[in-house]
Amino acid sequence: MLCPPLSGLDACDMWPFICLLFLIPGSLSTCPAVVTAPKELVAAVGSCLYISCRYNLCKAGPDAQISDLRWIHKPKYNEKMKDFMGQSVTHLRGTPGANEGNCSLTLPHIRGDNAGVYGLRLVAEPGRRTFKTLRWIHYVTVNVTDTPPAPQLWPDPAPLTEGRRTTLGCWVPPACPNENPTLVWEGPAAKTPRVDVYPQLPPDNVATPPVIGTALAFEPSWYHDGTHLNCILRGSDGQTITQTFRKLEVNFAPRDVWVEVTPPSPVREGQDVTLRCQDSAKPPSNSYTWSLEGRILPHYTAQVLLQPTKATDGGAYSCRATNIVGTHQSPPTTLEVYYAPRDVWVEVTPPSPVHEGREVTLRCRDSAKPPSNSYTWSLEGRILPHYTAQVLLQPTKATDGGAYSCQATNGLGTAKSLPVTLEVYYPPQTATLETLTPLPALVDSHITLRCALGPAHPAPVIQWLRNDRWEVNTPGPTLSFSADPARAGTYRCIGQNPAGSARSPPLSVIVWYPPKAVQVLQSPGGPVVAGRGPVRLRCQVGAAEPPKFKVSWFKNGEELPDPAPNLLLPGPEAADAATYVCQARNEVGATRSPPVTLDVHFGPQGVELVPEPGQRVQEATDVILRCRADARPPPMAFEWFWDERPLGRTPKGLWVLQAVGTQASGRYRCRVTNDVATADSSDVIVTVYYSTSTILRKTFLGLGVGLGILLVLGTLGCFLRRRWRQRQVAADEEPVVEPSGTFFLRNKKPRTPASPRPPRGPDDTNAISYSSLLSLPGSGSVPRLRGDTVVYTVLKRNDGAAKAEGPDYENVQPGPSSRERDRDGDRDGALVYAALALSSPGTPRGHAGDLGDAVEYTTLRH
Repeated sequence: MLCPPLSGLDACDMWPFICLLFLIPGSLSTCPAVVTAPKELVAAVGSCLYISCRYNLCKAGPDAQISDLRWIHKPKYNEKMKDFMGQSVTHLRGTPGANEGNCSLTLPHIRGDNAGVYGLRLVAEPGRRTFKTLRWIHYVTVNVTDTPPAPQLWPDPAPLTEGRRTTLGCWVPPACPNENPTLVWEGPAAKTPRVDVYPQLPPDNVATPPVIGTALAFEPSWYHDGTHLNCILRGSDGQTITQTFRKLEVNFAPRDVWVEVTPPSPVREGQDVTLRCQDSAKPPSNSYTWSLEGRILPHYTAQVLLQPTKATDGGAYSCRATNIVGTHQSPPTTLEVYYAPRDVWVEVTPPSPVHEGREVTLRCRDSAKPPSNSYTWSLEGRILPHYTAQVLLQPTKATDGGAYSCQATNGLGTAKSLPVTLEVYYPPQTATLETLTPLPALVDSHITLRCALGPAHPAPVIQWLRNDRWEVNTPGPTLSFSADPARAGTYRCIGQNPAGSARSPPLSVIVWYPPKAVQVLQSPGGPVVAGRGPVRLRCQVGAAEPPKFKVSWFKNGEELPDPAPNLLLPGPEAADAATYVCQARNEVGATRSPPVTLDVHFGPQGVELVPEPGQRVQEATDVILRCRADARPPPMAFEWFWDERPLGRTPKGLWVLQAVGTQASGRYRCRVTNDVATADSSDVIVTVYYSTSTILRKTFLGLGVGLGILLVLGTLGCFLRRRWRQRQVAADEEPVVEPSGTFFLRNKKPRTPASPRPPRGPDDTNAISYSSLLSLPGSGSVPRLRGDTVVYTVLKRNDGAAKAEGPDYENVQPGPSSRERDRDGDRDGALVYAALALSSPGTPRGHAGDLGDAVEYTTLRH
């Protein structure tokens, strides 16, 4: 740790003790002075000296006890005795149990040998071991004089400031207990209004308590400067013991400020004049400001020299003096400078120009000292018989106008004014309006009017009126404008100046123009429904000059016959829906109205369904059905039908069939609806045919299926043939009568049944197309069959009967004999098989007719 060096000691060694000192209650850092008493006193011979004294034992700690408390005159320290020795004045006793007390000393009847140093010796024993014995001595120097000491004043002498409240104090040492002296203030300052006198001890840096003090608070004024302020010490009997005084110095702002003019006013122009600013101030004024008639002048000293004096230097002068305290301004002092007339001018009342007949006053104004006493007047250089400063013109005539001047004279000279013009105004007497172009005028032609006025002053301003209203921005004697219906009317011109005006007689200006604001009015308005008329179109014309006109009608640009103001459409019909224009024509020209479109609403007409790309399309093609119709308002819904079956509803006339197949073929129709009616289109047949790839695919598939069927039939034929052979063998052992039967389609002619025989072979079955086989009762006896026997009903055409009577069957055409057909390979007349019957085991053998109920049916297709 770094320790600051201490004189004679090691700072680091002392540090713990210093810390301990600040931690101990009542240590040096917190205790007041041990003894409080003055260090020096003055006493007069024979007076009583009181030494005020107080002690405090804080440094000895609590419960400290005074062991020695005494005053010693001229004390000296005895090294041997380790104590102060001298003439003992008095022994005091401390206040038991108190850490502080009174140690004052009173010396009555002071003698000269009482002067010297007095010491208060104080020794106190601590009440605790942590404190040391307190040993102290306080010195007081006593001076003895032949006269009592004068009171002391505070603060130190310094200039006072006027108006600033100031406090002065006076003090003396304390008196003996049996005395009661007082301090009294005397002097002009003590008698100032708002003065305050009250007890006041001086600050510690002025006197050490206890003392007797008083204070005086007052506001210094300029008249206190140089006066004396006395502080008097009086005894109990009121007699003055001693006194002191101070001469007051008071700084105050300038006062009694005034302007001194040398030589005195008045003075003649050109003389030298000195102006001095006189004032009284402390400290003296160090700045001055001058003004003339309130106007600040560029002068900043106490003296101003006007050399030479000019007429403009005359007026009221003021000066302002300033010092550190304040500022003050003098009252104005007038300097009169005499000079000959100047700045002569003519004043006209009322100001020029004036109207003829009014009263006018002319005054000759000038600047002169002394004022001018003689005047002369002239008009346009001609001397007038007027010799005063004022001329009255009553009443004013036109001839009174002109340039006036006056001349002013005083005892120092003469001066003449510049000419001043008096204007006398009078209005124009007449106004005439005439046209410079023929009337009436055609539209867009040029029209010029001229206004002629009589004499007037000043020159009149010409304004134009149309229909008794002002035409804006049209000044001048002529008025030119393009012929326009808006400019037609009654015109006048007015000539006007400040004195009055004159108005011309009216003139009518007529402008011819073709009809205007032509328009077509429809009744009733808005859209109309066909057949619910009539509708009337009226041609309305706003204005035309001349007003007579002829009306023509145009439909879609073509003129209609029979011109008339009104056009009647009795239907109306759909064909009446068009754009109509009416035209109005007069002598000047023709004007057409804006086109008006007649909106005729009607139901759908000419409804047509158009398939795209056509009515015959190849499968897998997108077919677009477009429904077209003429309708007003446009259709709002389209319904679609296929073979009278609804397909759907669309807001637009378009229906798309995507990737159609052959099943999409059929009749298509659309239905159109608007706000008026509904209509259907004609049916359109759309045929969807196979594509080449589909045809090939189906052909090959059909061939494959056909070959498969032939294969199956061939296999079945072989099987049946084998079975037939087996039964044929059985028939050889026991005669089997072939059952007789015919097609249900047979000729009604009676025929001899053919001799039964079994089929020739499996080839005989290939000639059958369709058949139903039925066993007919009564066709002959049938041998009884044994077991489960299959009975074939075989039909065979009888060749002989065929030749004689025709074919046996309705579906078999006549032809060559079966043998010839067999040879040729044509087996259409032979039945391979018709019906198969399985005889139950319990069926008794009998006639062939008994087997009729056992035949079911079989339909065979070749």
